[in-house]
Amino acid sequence: MKILFLYPKWTDEYGIFSIFAKKAGVWPPLNLACLAAVVENLGHEVKIIDGEVEDMPLKKMVEEAIAFKPDVVGITATTPFYHISENLAKGLKQRISETPVIIGGAHVTILKEEAFSPFFDYAFIGEAEGSFPLFLEQHEKKGDMSCVKGLLYREKGRVKFTGEAHPILDLDSLPLPARHLLKMDKYKIGTLDGIKNFAPIMTARGCPFKCIFCSRKVFGSRMRKRSPALVVEEIESIVNKYDISHFIFSDDTLTLDRDHVLKICDLIMEKKLKITFEGGTRANLIDEELVSRMTKVGLKRLSFGLESVDENMRKIMKKEVPLESYITANRLTNKYGVETLNSCMIGLPGETKETVRKTLAFLRQSREIKQANISIAVPYPGTELYEMAKRGDCGLQLITGDFSKFRRYNCASMSVGDLSPADLIELQNQAFVSIYLAPWRWMPMLRKSGLLGCLLTFSRLLKSVFGWKVDFATNKQLGIKNIR
Repeated sequence: MKILFLYPKWTDEYGIFSIFAKKAGVWPPLNLACLAAVVENLGHEVKIIDGEVEDMPLKKMVEEAIAFKPDVVGITATTPFYHISENLAKGLKQRISETPVIIGGAHVTILKEEAFSPFFDYAFIGEAEGSFPLFLEQHEKKGDMSCVKGLLYREKGRVKFTGEAHPILDLDSLPLPARHLLKMDKYKIGTLDGIKNFAPIMTARGCPFKCIFCSRKVFGSRMRKRSPALVVEEIESIVNKYDISHFIFSDDTLTLDRDHVLKICDLIMEKKLKITFEGGTRANLIDEELVSRMTKVGLKRLSFGLESVDENMRKIMKKEVPLESYITANRLTNKYGVETLNSCMIGLPGETKETVRKTLAFLRQSREIKQANISIAVPYPGTELYEMAKRGDCGLQLITGDFSKFRRYNCASMSVGDLSPADLIELQNQAFVSIYLAPWRWMPMLRKSGLLGCLLTFSRLLKSVFGWKVDFATNKQLGIKNIR
């Protein structure tokens, strides 16, 4: 059979700030590449179209899909851009109504029937590498779909769910992702060494921590690891096949298993691979030996989730990392020349203007912290934060059920205390100004985001100080208010 996987373009939703989304968020759809590898191993013909990296609007994507003449079409989607995948499915069903269209990904996995639009014929819940081959077998012979675990489908007008799919316990049993089906030369990311071609790679699935803004319903709370040898084999194959030398480890917490990371480092050194890499972890899960070893084999960037410095808020969000760990960790990464990003959120339970100012003062006064990012907290479905917002806990109020508004920048889907969504957006603009007015942060920003990125960042300053209003949908300046 001919199997087509689609990943629709989404960054246009950010309007004028889509440049930041493109620089930081346009990753190869690794989930589709993993599933495609499984399908190819069964002898099927497979194609992946990444509408984002190919700059392909939905209408063109529909035409490309029809031209391929697929027997099955699979689409993936995250929460804020799920409506785009629904529109794509609608366009497909209007043209090739007999071809089954499947949806997968975190959003439908969490909401199940609630997200099962009539434009989708099937939905895969959870990890699909184990169940998708059985689905194709049953589809080909027009068999009984009730035996396919993790599947939503309709029978005589009624939605049926076959039960939770079993998680993949042996990750080493999976084939390497089918990256040859992607335009690997087009995926680039800004670093302090300039714009680099890169590839994401996963060494483990699952996260045991309980932060209220994350969901563990996709990969679960049990950590499952790939063997270090297989991870490094994959890195080496990417270097050789695609001439890519920069990697992003997409594990939830890269250094959760210290020995696992050290074994990967040893094998990279043993094979004399000349690579650079980055990842995210917790500030209390690094130490000097670990950072030293990782730096020797190419570590260039680490991300920590700081969120807020207010201790009461940190307790509510279940962020069990001592605040002093961030100073220690940033000092350590600075010592070894590792670019470090500290991610913060505004709008979490208990937030006030005073708690935001406290976090910004911490960032301003700590010269150890070279880079920080400020997002607006989003109550994604499947998270404890979502349930708290629906109940109205801790001053939270869910403002909209429109998931297209569940975005982290220039958009807010809930209020907290006296802070309205408009207040949170304004505080986010002020926060960027506060952080990046520090001269020691200008050069890293220029090297990563380029001149246009810097200008857009400083446009926040103009907006905040002079009250410029911008319609982010049309990118038009609407006027200037009185100077404050």
